[in-house]
Amino acid sequence: MKKRTFLSGCVFLIILFIAFGVNLAEAEYPEKKIRVVVPYSPGGGADLVGRALVQYANPYLGGKIYVGNVPGAGGAIGFREGSKASADGYTITVLVTSITVGPHVVKDFPKPDIFDPICVVALDPRMFLVKWDSRFKTAQDLISYAKTQPEELKVSFGGYGTCEHLNLAAFAEASGGKFTLVPYKGAGPSLVAAMGGHVDLVAAGGTESRVYLEGKKLRPLIVFGEKRYKKYPDAPTAKELGYDVVIVAWRGLGAPKGTPQAIINQLGEAFQKAVADEGFKNFMDKMGLERIYLGPKEAGPWIKAQNEYFKGIATKIGIEPK
Repeated sequence: MKKRTFLSGCVFLIILFIAFGVNLAEAEYPEKKIRVVVPYSPGGGADLVGRALVQYANPYLGGKIYVGNVPGAGGAIGFREGSKASADGYTITVLVTSITVGPHVVKDFPKPDIFDPICVVALDPRMFLVKWDSRFKTAQDLISYAKTQPEELKVSFGGYGTCEHLNLAAFAEASGGKFTLVPYKGAGPSLVAAMGGHVDLVAAGGTESRVYLEGKKLRPLIVFGEKRYKKYPDAPTAKELGYDVVIVAWRGLGAPKGTPQAIINQLGEAFQKAVADEGFKNFMDKMGLERIYLGPKEAGPWIKAQNEYFKGIATKIGIEPK
């Protein structure tokens, strides 16, 4: 009986030790720097939101989090690099709309299921913008030209497989206009092309174009949200113009598939605190972004729904990955 009691006590102590060890390991996270992969060039919407999140989450993660930009291929290069990192919580990736658009437009584009979602934090309306002194003064001017002068209208955007790519295709199908697409490696260069007069129009979001809008370098002609953009209320929505095209970009974070749930939850809590910070709120208001917070449990189903939504648009307008 004493031997059995002794063995039972040993087993109990071992279980306690294992449990304590696991909790201790979790409590020590992070022990080293956490890299946040931004799959786009510096200065774009994903980069700005990613850096703001890092800034305000740093106090809750031991000051050990930093940004690394990995641009190219409409975000595909950065998504792949981020997803192939060790699933230990020390590499996380800024996820954006492109990961729910690209798979339906570009062959072999990374799919959202290669990540375990951490959170979704922002919504950003898409817009069509022109140079401030453009000959196109209204949305109707632009649409009429695209119809009567097919493919003469040059449009820049941040690359194949992006939200803007599908936005352009969907609007062309709905309006009957035809554009010549001019892809760039990121939103920043595509906006510069429009300001320089190298293209007639640029498809972009409110975040990355904000400085140029406020500086009267560019102006919006069409907004693709459910309602008018609060910072630029004079620009009509596509729905107001009679075209049922709604494209609103989102920003969030994900970790490589298989990252321990305890670490995902810890990261989610840190970023939830960052989103609630007054400094982050002010940043979002300044950028004209809608601030939301969907944590690890809610973000997964929401991203999946977005993927199905964009898949439906691509199917409707006849786009196949190539």
